[in-house]
Amino acid sequence: MDFKKLFRKDDKAVSPVIGVILMVAITVILAAAIGSSVFGMGPAKSAPQANLEIRAAGISGSGTNAAIASVKIEHLGGDIIHFEDAEKTKVTASLENGQSYTIKVANNDPAASSYPGLGALDVGSVKTLKLIDTTGANIFTGVEPKAGNIVHIKIIDVQTNQLICIKDVRL
Repeated sequence: MDFKKLFRKDDKAVSPVIGVILMVAITVILAAAIGSSVFGMGPAKSAPQANLEIRAAGISGSGTNAAIASVKIEHLGGDIIHFEDAEKTKVTASLENGQSYTIKVANNDPAASSYPGLGALDVGSVKTLKLIDTTGANIFTGVEPKAGNIVHIKIIDVQTNQLICIKDVRL
């Protein structure tokens, strides 16, 4: 066997053109992978940040369905809270029985036509929120709210499903 023919110096395993094409292909694939991971992720949405004070406003009427509790919500600073759109903000309330009820606060909600809604709550605003259902009755089914009861109120940003505010209010 002639070893000189086997190991010639001018034999090349891969031509330089194919090597360059492979390097360009690898570079394009890496750039696409990095670009899709960096540019594909937008900034995460966050709920409006607001400092809210919630306090009892009183109870009107008496009886299981007729007693209506109200709370006052005061915006002390931060972002505007949009109660006018049911797809942006929702409010839930619960008494000692632990059952949580969604309060209709939006004025564009057809089911809440008897209740004008809270509208937008911006810095310095004070709004009264009646704890009622769409018919105008007590939201707490089968339970009469009384003075001294503690109501657990949550204000939730629907788009991000994050809490804006959570408070316990003594009626």
